[in-house]
Amino acid sequence: MSKLDDLEVLQHDIEYIRKTRIRQFILVAIALFAVLSVVNIAGRQTSILFVMLGAILVLSYALRELRQNHVGRASHIVLWVILITITYSMWEGSGIRSAAVIGYPGALLFALIMTGVRSFWIVYAGMLIFMTVLTWASVNDWREATEQTRGYLTLIDYAAVLSAVTFVVRVLASDLLRLSGRLHMQIADVKHLADHDTLTGLPNRGMAEHFFEQMLSQSQRDGRKVALVFVDIDNFKIVNDTHGHHLGDELLQHLSDVISGQLRKSDRLVRIAGDEFLILLPGIDKSPDIGRILQKISRQASQPVMLAGIELTPTLSMGVALAPDHGTSFRELMALADSAMYQAKAAGRNCYQLYQPTAARS
Repeated sequence: MSKLDDLEVLQHDIEYIRKTRIRQFILVAIALFAVLSVVNIAGRQTSILFVMLGAILVLSYALRELRQNHVGRASHIVLWVILITITYSMWEGSGIRSAAVIGYPGALLFALIMTGVRSFWIVYAGMLIFMTVLTWASVNDWREATEQTRGYLTLIDYAAVLSAVTFVVRVLASDLLRLSGRLHMQIADVKHLADHDTLTGLPNRGMAEHFFEQMLSQSQRDGRKVALVFVDIDNFKIVNDTHGHHLGDELLQHLSDVISGQLRKSDRLVRIAGDEFLILLPGIDKSPDIGRILQKISRQASQPVMLAGIELTPTLSMGVALAPDHGTSFRELMALADSAMYQAKAAGRNCYQLYQPTAARS
């Protein structure tokens, strides 16, 4: 599955979760209004009772819209039913001290996640305006501000609203955390894809300079050197032209595994392009250290191998440049190592050459 397919699956999952959560919120809201209806019947508040029953009917319609995949329409219906119910309950009840006000944070969170940023700000502004008007009306005796104390019925009011809001917040927060985790994984995969070669899985040229800067800094502190080894597969074009690119790809994968298997933990192998690789060897004291490592690589790489039923005996030509002996610029050292690699090819291939300025000039 490609990274694009992964992102499409993630988008589908987000839509599925959104639809599922809206359905759950509708059912929770219906249950909440049913409980509050019973409380209002017990408290003989028939005016609010009719509002609650009306809200249940409208939410049932929203559930029908959701079943028909009208997710956006259902979301807005749920949001406005909740807001109107809260507003009416506060106006007819205890004002800004009403249990209904607990529902405001949940409604804001629902608006932001389920209906968008624009709805969030509209709802927020509407809440502020309504609470201002409500307070003004109470202060100026436009409405009777009564503190309704109904004992355990008041407790049930608060507990029911708080439980519904807690459910909304908990579920949405869990979804956000889970989707955020998946998104971080997708971003990490994309970053890895940008920094690595898709065929061999090796770091690409962009990472090579980063590795070099780290190694050079450490080696300078230790009084040691960093070797850049430019590697080219001998006669790779012939393999491609004779046996096809598929076999050439298998050979690249095989040799990347072979070379990696001969390196130290501190070394790095990078694919530059085509049949070219770069080996970074930090902590080098003297040239013989490089020789031992490269001879081992050359010996293992030149072992006969069966790929797709065809026996091949690959060889490598390698050129070496040292930092700081030949410079400290990554690009300049790459060019020098490349030049030394061509010296190795001129010497008969299947060997390595340390960069020699005199040889380069000749």
